[in-house]
Amino acid sequence: MLISARRSRPIRRPPPRVAPAQPLRIPLPIASPPQTPTRKPLAADPFTPHKILNHIDRLRQFAAGQLIFPITVEIDPTDRCNHRCEWCVSERSHSGKSLDLSRFQSLMKELRQADVRSIVLKGGGEPTLHPQFNEMLDAAHGNRLGIGLITNGSMPRPGSREKILQTCQWVRISLDAATAQMHRQIHGSADFSRILQNIAYLTANTRGTTIGLNFVAEHRNFHQMSRFAELGRSLGVAYVTIRCVFDPGHSLSPEIRDAMRDQAIIAKQSETDRFRVFLGNFTDRYLTASNTDPLPYPRCLGPNLIGIIGGDGNVYACCFLRGHAEFAFGNVNEHSFREIWTSPRRQQVMNTVHSGRCDRICAGGLTAHRYNLYNEILNYLCANEKPHSAFA
Repeated sequence: MLISARRSRPIRRPPPRVAPAQPLRIPLPIASPPQTPTRKPLAADPFTPHKILNHIDRLRQFAAGQLIFPITVEIDPTDRCNHRCEWCVSERSHSGKSLDLSRFQSLMKELRQADVRSIVLKGGGEPTLHPQFNEMLDAAHGNRLGIGLITNGSMPRPGSREKILQTCQWVRISLDAATAQMHRQIHGSADFSRILQNIAYLTANTRGTTIGLNFVAEHRNFHQMSRFAELGRSLGVAYVTIRCVFDPGHSLSPEIRDAMRDQAIIAKQSETDRFRVFLGNFTDRYLTASNTDPLPYPRCLGPNLIGIIGGDGNVYACCFLRGHAEFAFGNVNEHSFREIWTSPRRQQVMNTVHSGRCDRICAGGLTAHRYNLYNEILNYLCANEKPHSAFA
């Protein structure tokens, strides 16, 4: 039987339905407002001498011939001192007198009303010896005055260290030695260890108070300059200042001057990002200067920016003139600060100071002092003719 096979027909299906093509949609990012690049706030160098430019209004008033009140007033709470530095610039003012607390408190209000912006407690004597030193800090702080302190570091009153950190913007301790033996020779005291403990406490507990040390170099201690810088760094202070003693009556030999320069260079090498070393006057301009040299500027005008009140209550023309009654304007125990500062007596004394006839150690530019910068600025601003003043 013959069997035939039939081929199956293919099944025909309709073509698939294809949806019409849709345009490609790409999601766009949500627009956001333009972002301002974040910039780290710029902090000025707290040690710059150009802080005076924060008070340009006072400088312009003085240049315009107006009577101005000081920006800072330096006050000696007491003229007593527990150290005996033989070259102390304030030795003549060691009268043993002190300011009364109640008068100090009212004085702070007077200074604030006169737009004085800061005070520095110093000596004169040793400010922390005053029995109401802590209350004085409270009085100044309560009147919103900036407060600085210059001290030998002994701080004998309980609670002084804590109060200093609560109220002061800066503290500078005059140490002048790197060892207890040298400190005893220079300061005539036996409290070096106690002072180091006080410094360590301040640096360990500060919450914004700048702590620094000062060293006055002379023929007995200059070889410790670099060691002193290392000591300051180990104690955690923000800076040390090293300067040559101001003693025009006893000039240093060329050999000592050269050795001082060498020590200054080594000390400067101790600097880090967090520790500064400032060298005050280790150049020929200062080391070989004489108080018989003429003033390096037409007039000494800088003291108009700083008031000086001694522990005896006298208001003096300059920090180098403490204890010199012929350069006092009046006494805060008898008159208000405003009365003294605006008195004819002050104008009379300042005329003598302006001409450089005070015969003090800064004469002839002997010291690397802040008054030098103030004098450069004020003498320029007060000049009648300023050639090329249209140029920067």
